[in-house]
Amino acid sequence: MANESLAQAQALVNELLEAAKSGRIIPIRLPGQVEAIANALMQADAESQSSGQGAAVSADIEEFRQEQAEFMSVAIHELRVPMTSIRGYADMLNTPGMGELNDMQKQFLSTIRVNARRMESLLRDVSDISKVRGGMLKITPKMDLYKNIIMTVEKAMNPVAEEMGRTLTFVPVEQGLPLLNTDGQWLANALNRLVENGLRYTRDGGHVTVSARGENNRLHIQIQDDGIGMTMEEMAQLGTPYYRADSDHVRNYKGSGLGIPIAFGIIEVLGGQVHVDSEPDQGTTISITLMGMT
Repeated sequence: MANESLAQAQALVNELLEAAKSGRIIPIRLPGQVEAIANALMQADAESQSSGQGAAVSADIEEFRQEQAEFMSVAIHELRVPMTSIRGYADMLNTPGMGELNDMQKQFLSTIRVNARRMESLLRDVSDISKVRGGMLKITPKMDLYKNIIMTVEKAMNPVAEEMGRTLTFVPVEQGLPLLNTDGQWLANALNRLVENGLRYTRDGGHVTVSARGENNRLHIQIQDDGIGMTMEEMAQLGTPYYRADSDHVRNYKGSGLGIPIAFGIIEVLGGQVHVDSEPDQGTTISITLMGMT
């Protein structure tokens, strides 16, 4: 049975490969296709454990996951190139030098630009989750300061908060926080995703606070919001790719359901731990713990 599920996953990847070769990949279908592959792999893994085939099949699954991640990296790169071009030309057409546009033309251009940005974001998410799950996330640890990393996050997230009409506060960094031996770029990527998630799921005028403290050579980072919160059932699904809670507020935002799984996966690869506290209508606090340099 495990071999059948693995063969199913291989067939799904082969289908994507043929589509890539012929230029027939449909970006909007890509997350669902990747999810189907992931489900087939999880089914194969579960069946191998129950059948006693464990080690041999798990090795095949791991090799297949790496092949899948490599393929997705190439396919997504090929999709990004035309999307970047589309957005670039749309931006150019919106400049005064291209002449005056009527209201309908402006609306069309705005739609193109919004959807191009959304597609670029989707491709980035699919690429990152593929790397995380395929064990291909390239981490380059070096000595870094939390202060430097959080400045990058603040620069990226302040405009997002302003656009959404939310208040975003970064508590001044304490002196004497542990030095980190980490990949600051990937850590900032994870924190950006968690902060943006907090901003999205607070209501108009909501507030997100980011703070950090040191304890016994550990760095504790907190991202706290006063948003819609989560039920126990929803919290149990955190980290599950493509999962989105069934509420009106969540459905108001178009998303892939990959932001949290990617962030949690990056933090795990960086050797960190994540703890989540939340209650419906009482907000959510995400706590991240990272070891300092020894």
